[in-house]
Amino acid sequence: MGEAINCFPGYEYKLLDSDHKYHNIYRGTDLGRGGYVFGAPGIYTNVALLDIQSMHPNSAVNLNYFGEYTPRFKEILDTRIAIKNGDYDRARSMFDGKIAKYLNDESTADQLASALKIVINSCYGLSSAPFENAFRDERNVNNIIALRGALFMRTLQDEITDRGYLVAGIRTDSIKIPNADKSIIDFCTSFAEKYGYKFEHEATYDRMCLIDKAQYIAAYMRPEECEKLYGYVPKDNAKQFKKYSHPWTATGDEFQRPYIFKTLFSGEPLEFGDYCETNTVKDAAIYLDMNEGYPDVSREEEELSRRRYNELHPNDPKKLYAEYVNTTDSELEDQISTGHNYVFIGRVGRFYPIRPGCGGGLQKALRKGSYNYVSGSKGFRWLEAEVVKNLHKEDLLDPSYHEEQVNEAIAAINKFGSFERFVDLSKPYISEEAVEDRPKSPVDDCPFDLVPCGDNKYNTCMDCPNCVGDICKRGYSLASYIEKGGDA
Repeated sequence: MGEAINCFPGYEYKLLDSDHKYHNIYRGTDLGRGGYVFGAPGIYTNVALLDIQSMHPNSAVNLNYFGEYTPRFKEILDTRIAIKNGDYDRARSMFDGKIAKYLNDESTADQLASALKIVINSCYGLSSAPFENAFRDERNVNNIIALRGALFMRTLQDEITDRGYLVAGIRTDSIKIPNADKSIIDFCTSFAEKYGYKFEHEATYDRMCLIDKAQYIAAYMRPEECEKLYGYVPKDNAKQFKKYSHPWTATGDEFQRPYIFKTLFSGEPLEFGDYCETNTVKDAAIYLDMNEGYPDVSREEEELSRRRYNELHPNDPKKLYAEYVNTTDSELEDQISTGHNYVFIGRVGRFYPIRPGCGGGLQKALRKGSYNYVSGSKGFRWLEAEVVKNLHKEDLLDPSYHEEQVNEAIAAINKFGSFERFVDLSKPYISEEAVEDRPKSPVDDCPFDLVPCGDNKYNTCMDCPNCVGDICKRGYSLASYIEKGGDA
């Protein structure tokens, strides 16, 4: 294991004063104990999404983590990849032909690939498990399999930026590169091969808004534009445009919720399920408090809460309400009970937002004797989705719940640019900053053989991938250039 880590000079497993724990430190970055995650929030265009095939399993192979059993592990990995690539003849020949009988019906090949994936992921998971098992090496204190991939991605990040490109995001085994051309994609592919990894150009986004390290919304680039840029079409672009005329993709709750995604981006018709929310609680149970029309007992609840706090913090007591000075805790509890009607749901529930005054309840989670709002549900009333559908109460929908979500999603994008321009796929996305800050050039009196940006990398503007019709994605005006014959 030690030799493999020497591929990344400067790495330290370092004890930090901040928490007195050991951390994986590399190039000034705390990589954590899992995959490396990086995000530079903003709106980007022409974003290539590159994904490493089976990063953790390949890390284990390259590290020879399983010793004499590593070749066998690799054979499992290679078999799965052969099946996923449709190379069934090669898959049948592996393991001395022992799995050939499971590939007689190729329509079930995906099930075999999934079964092999479970084995592969289990081996990796057990290698870093906190309990003793056959796959765990006691020397593996820094989760070296995941660490190797993190070290590689952090190294690649610097290599990309050193070449003048941006890195918008890294998520364990994938990287997003704005304004990517074939040159940088080819570089990433060859660089990965040196470390035993294989990059797949999964998709290219025409535009993407990344709001944090993980959550983003993106529109796929049209296949013909991909072909012009790279000479090929990434698989997801080809697949998505077969199904949709203007495909979008979302990662994270902010944009992935069906109502938000369909309303703001895909334009698909809404269905009943799109109005519903599924909530899950851990170490608790969900209840609906059907207390509409019941007495308001919030003041009594606050008094009881302060009393219990004071019992635990006698040196820092909270002020109690004078009107309850002669009321016992038991009497307060009785008064509080008159203001609630808790209906048990379970640890998981699917709910439909209901207008006030229409018989909905508050979502509460009972944990350690205390009722608190289920995350994201406060301020609204709910009924179980199944009840609403069975009783045909869909017209009781509280639209303000989804309106609030939509407004939050729009605001999230507006932090980085114009939502209206971002969702208008009829035009290239040009930020206000790109227009305001673009270099000044003598467009109006330039000869037709000088492109407006002054960069003669391409013979004409129309050869440049940033040119779509008569619009420049970099914000330059092409009117005078075209008028003077620059498109000839």
